[in-house]
Amino acid sequence: MKIGTREEYVEIEELERNPEGVPCTGDVNVSVALALQGFTGSYDGIWLELPEMERFIKELEILDEKRNGCAKISSMNPKEFTLEIRSSDSLGHMEIEVQLHRYQYSGPKYWPIYLKGGFETQPETIRQLISCFKALTN
Repeated sequence: MKIGTREEYVEIEELERNPEGVPCTGDVNVSVALALQGFTGSYDGIWLELPEMERFIKELEILDEKRNGCAKISSMNPKEFTLEIRSSDSLGHMEIEVQLHRYQYSGPKYWPIYLKGGFETQPETIRQLISCFKALTN
């Protein structure tokens, strides 16, 4: 699923799902790509917990109904990935804020890499996110 424009978007793709009968059943490994104007990055090692995704879907449904407030999800390691969609004014306009974080290993050092920012989006994006995350939970 890709949300945004050519210059500003977040794209989430399912890579792996923990099957029934194992610890953390339903948790999903996703790849996230983020573009903010000329800055881009991606990370394919992000794990989302099933209860966190279910909670996020409920927040999205409330946001879709009221057009006021926010819905936020974080990866198992909350520093790796966060996605928040929120109302930006009383007219129902929406904005998305996203953060990706990972480490680059170069020689003996771990270099932190961050890409964080946001963009405006249409209210219909809420329904897109609901569909995307429902697919990830089924």
